Amino acid sequence: MRLALALSSLFLTFPAMACAQDPFAGNPRGRLDVSIELSGRNRVDLPNGVEWAAIDARRTLEIAFAVVDVGNNGLPIVSGSKAGAALPPAMEDLKAKIDACGQDQQCLTRTMMEFAKTGGGNPFQQMTGQQPGRYGNFAGDRAGTCAAGTLVVEDVLSGVYIPPPEPARAYRFTRNGSLTLPKDDFGLMDAACAVELTLDRQTGHMSLRLPAAKLAVPVTLGPGAFTDERAVPLIEGKQVIELFDQPAGRDGAWTGVAEVAVAGSASHNSGQVVAPLKARVAWTFSEE
Repeated sequence: MRLALALSSLFLTFPAMACAQDPFAGNPRGRLDVSIELSGRNRVDLPNGVEWAAIDARRTLEIAFAVVDVGNNGLPIVSGSKAGAALPPAMEDLKAKIDACGQDQQCLTRTMMEFAKTGGGNPFQQMTGQQPGRYGNFAGDRAGTCAAGTLVVEDVLSGVYIPPPEPARAYRFTRNGSLTLPKDDFGLMDAACAVELTLDRQTGHMSLRLPAAKLAVPVTLGPGAFTDERAVPLIEGKQVIELFDQPAGRDGAWTGVAEVAVAGSASHNSGQVVAPLKARVAWTFSEE
């Protein structure tokens, strides 16, 4: 975007753009406690009219996340708002003048100097709709143990299947297991720590982006099992659970509860039957 290029010399003066060896050194830390209760059931009848498969899934996640303020307090990092809002009139006028300059660098310089003399404020902030100081943006703190807690799977799997050459056979077995974090597994912890949140200090709302995929829970199959899985994802399908603009109180009392109609899925017998999972999410956040 030519407008952005013309403003690039201004961006370099902003502290937020400065490069540092540790960009989060000295930044505020916090703790986000999250509880997710997942449940779903489904049954699929096969075309032969005899075989069917069903799943009744119950899963829970209880994790305390260590998070760090990642800065950029003028814009939310978790938001349901779409980008591309109309520019303010002053910015539209500036953009038109820059476009009229074409490749004339002297014209571009003169245009920017004239804009600066008008006291029109920071064009970068106006272009992006920034509101400095309004938001608190936090993400998983990878400098330490960013996630500690327990994930639990409690499934009941049932149905009728035909194991040729034998006749149809009914079955019902459990698939239970748990995973305790942290683990000495970089890939697992990297996935578990993919948490982000935004505090809107003006409205008292909170937006969350929580990890939902790539969290494999070791399981044990009960008597009567005919499958052989050793682990299952806590949630299949969705990569994250997102909650936008949730009423959450104010500084020092950020807490809330939300219902998610479809938060991913759980499956049985290599996807023969898939159950959508609904979720109840409860959270509490405190700044340190």
